[in-house]
Amino acid sequence: MTAEIINHLGFQFDDSFDVQGRLSIADLFPKSKSRCGIYLLNFSDETFYIGQAIDVAKRFAQHRKNYDNIVRFWFQSVVKGQLNEVEQRLIEEAELNGVLLTNKTYVSNIIGETDLDLVIPPKEQKDWLENDIQISNYGYDLYSSVEIKHKIKYRQNFDRLKQVSNYAQIRRILNLYIRNCLPAFKKTELSFWSLSCMPSTNSGTYPRYFCMNVNAMEVFVLGYERKTKESFAFIVLTNFFFDSCDEFDRLRAKFKTLEAERTGYRAAGVDQIRFHFSDLDELERILSTEPEIINSIRKLNLRLMRKGGTIYSPFHCFDLANNVLTQDD
Repeated sequence: MTAEIINHLGFQFDDSFDVQGRLSIADLFPKSKSRCGIYLLNFSDETFYIGQAIDVAKRFAQHRKNYDNIVRFWFQSVVKGQLNEVEQRLIEEAELNGVLLTNKTYVSNIIGETDLDLVIPPKEQKDWLENDIQISNYGYDLYSSVEIKHKIKYRQNFDRLKQVSNYAQIRRILNLYIRNCLPAFKKTELSFWSLSCMPSTNSGTYPRYFCMNVNAMEVFVLGYERKTKESFAFIVLTNFFFDSCDEFDRLRAKFKTLEAERTGYRAAGVDQIRFHFSDLDELERILSTEPEIINSIRKLNLRLMRKGGTIYSPFHCFDLANNVLTQDD
């Protein structure tokens, strides 16, 4: 990272601390000095980490227990109420300037080995995303091996969903999403993505038919407004289309109910938007006819999977996932 970038981020390049080999920085930040703020770590491999701390001396000692290759350290004082906002902004600015960050939240690029690499080799991940080379699920079937007690947990919810008048279309849409937007969808099921069925979230106003979860995020939700009975859905993806106003205008002209808003989910990275639909026919068409939309969804989902497994696996509905995935088998 150049001095210019470090200064641009609000740190002073010449005011760094040499912390190589240190276990503590308590002497550098006595209690009479502000310890609340944003810090920048520089590792020996020229990667960096931006973080927040109410007590930076304590936070450094915690990092040092896990990493013995911290060589430089910068700090800027920030009041407690602004820590989240400033941290997110600096991470976004650092990534836009090409800084290699080892952060897991707010970042778009994940450095180093991940748990997903043990299931899908990095080359296969790259080929799936960049060259549309499908990853085989051959020989793996979670549904046939999972215990019955897990299958029946949300079976009543699934039976209710099957009674919905437009379930056939809901099933087709979900099938398109899972098969086209999730890498090795059978191998990554439950560990890296989960599917809840008729969850109770917002049931009084906007009941949900299903919610697709990746990492710590709801990435695809479909339901209806209780008052009007009108359908709604949203999908989170990278904001590729905001780079081209003409392309987004084309989409809006083709899909009349499409609305978009920028989002700031901690796990999703710096480039993220949410597409909203009130017409399921349009949602089905966009998942069937717009490869660049599919690729933007893929990019977001792969990024999330590389950050770690889903925290929503206890709510996974095996019956719904199996029913959807056997549609084309």
